[in-house]
Amino acid sequence: MEFESLRPFDGFSQLLLGGLILGAVYYVITIARKYQARKNLVLQHGCKPPSRYPVWDPFLGLDVVYDALRAAKRNTFIEEKISHYNDYGNTHSSRLTTYPVISTIEPQNIKTVLSTNFKDFVIGSPRRRAFGPVIANSVLVADGVEWEHARAFLKPSFSRSQVGDLATFETHVKHLIDAIPTDGSTVDLAELFLRYTADVTTDFMFGESILSQPHPEAFGRELTDACRIGQLGAERRFRLGILANLVPQGEFYRSVNKVHSYMESHVDKAIQQRHSQSDEKKDANTNNGRYIFLNELVKMTDDRMILRDQLLGIFLAGRDTTSALLTNLFFVLARRPDVWKRLHRELDSLHGRKPSLEDIKGLRYLTFCLNETLRLYPIVQGTSRVATKDVILPTGGGNDGKSPVLATAGTLVIFHFAVLHKRKDLWGEDADEFRPERWQDEKASWVSKQSLTAIQVGSSS
Repeated sequence: MEFESLRPFDGFSQLLLGGLILGAVYYVITIARKYQARKNLVLQHGCKPPSRYPVWDPFLGLDVVYDALRAAKRNTFIEEKISHYNDYGNTHSSRLTTYPVISTIEPQNIKTVLSTNFKDFVIGSPRRRAFGPVIANSVLVADGVEWEHARAFLKPSFSRSQVGDLATFETHVKHLIDAIPTDGSTVDLAELFLRYTADVTTDFMFGESILSQPHPEAFGRELTDACRIGQLGAERRFRLGILANLVPQGEFYRSVNKVHSYMESHVDKAIQQRHSQSDEKKDANTNNGRYIFLNELVKMTDDRMILRDQLLGIFLAGRDTTSALLTNLFFVLARRPDVWKRLHRELDSLHGRKPSLEDIKGLRYLTFCLNETLRLYPIVQGTSRVATKDVILPTGGGNDGKSPVLATAGTLVIFHFAVLHKRKDLWGEDADEFRPERWQDEKASWVSKQSLTAIQVGSSS
């Protein structure tokens, strides 16, 4: 009787065992097919593996994480990356926690990831995990359908007619000039440019500027520091990878909460104003003819979190990137009187009148100077994408670094523009020098489309 009572359980055990065996067989067959498909890809395209950056921890790459954090703390991150590319080639592999990594500064590879095979790559969890606490709903960390919706949501607000409001810029440029001492004393232009871009960005976004230039206390040090700590903290989280949430980050989260509170106060005000308007006023322009970014977004949604994060993404991008570009440009101009004089001669063609948008676009030497500043001191020093399927990168494999490379699904592909822009084989032996005239070259123009343009694509997507 005892044996008979166990028979049903024996049948269930056999069924369970059979299911496990079938599952295991299916898994093995799937892996074998994937391996064979990759082998065929490698043979078909002549792929070869890139050189490998030595990783002592083959499972989580903790030594790579440690090296990156140490370099950031010492402020030698770019110098060490230049050394890595010199030692291991323009395309090499490594590991970052659970991700296989391919680092590259080859324009063809960057074009493949950000343009040709754009749909085969995503921002991925590394960047979303790192920047999510700051801008979880922003277009800057969105993928796929979410990215398309976010881009469509924001695109109307950046039409030429909206961003070409030079009268707004004129007001804040005047404040900037007034803030510069006329007695020959030393001035920190970096701080003034931060205030200038904060004033312009808040005016564009909220319809009212914080006027931090005439009133420096308006954009308090507390909020400035909160923005800086939030951004640096997000970069640190990226380098930590899956270990980010295991490290205490109290200061990071407190800073993020301060910045969020600042944005939310404006969002709540705009939503309340929108709801209090009559239907006629909602459809009409109630901003005295002015375009106000937040008011236009509120017409499309009243989701506080989406509005907050989209605004914050635009605020950080508009404020910090522009101020950094201006700071770096004037850092160079202070040391290059020849460039300063040539810029003066070009501006003399305006004969003292205020320039139109077309006038500004026609200032070719100014454009060369801005491009050269972005080349030597890129605002976005690097970016990354994760492959969603097996993709062939055109170059970087083999001993000579010229064979195609297979980037398997799940690979994190990282580009370092700060290193790419100093490649002497692309920019000439004077790659480390500031020479705006190089942008008259067709070669420089071609490289710009593969690097500087790639930065804009990478940042916006």
